[in-house]
Amino acid sequence: MIPRTLPRPGREGFALIATLLIILVLTVIAVGASWLASSEHKATTAESVHVRALFSADAGGEAAINFIRLADDPPPITDFADMTVRTQGATSIDAGQNYRYGCRFLRKRPKAGWGTDYLDYEYAVDAAGTTGTQGNSAVQVVASRLYREGY
Repeated sequence: MIPRTLPRPGREGFALIATLLIILVLTVIAVGASWLASSEHKATTAESVHVRALFSADAGGEAAINFIRLADDPPPITDFADMTVRTQGATSIDAGQNYRYGCRFLRKRPKAGWGTDYLDYEYAVDAAGTTGTQGNSAVQVVASRLYREGY
């Protein structure tokens, strides 16, 4: 006759409880990973919008610098209240992405080593870029250009 082993008291249902605890731990890990992925996606999207807006504002600054660079003579002042020489409205770059800029005369002064008939004109450029409905950025630049006067 084979001796029968009696089950130990207090061990019934141990496998069920252990399985439920393991499933609970795995569920918590899955929810945490899902939350982390979602928050990373939101942060990446916000950073992308910010970078696109900054690049748009930079494009506006470059357009203003190009306006100054290509002028044969100092640009005339169009508004003497704030010394504006040019204001460019919204210029579209891409769908939902645009820039605008304003260019103001700051001062003119002799350029060292160039003589008194060469003057360095300084301009303040304020450029703003937008993308979508929430992305806004601004860039401020001081640009100068050497012009010859009195010839």
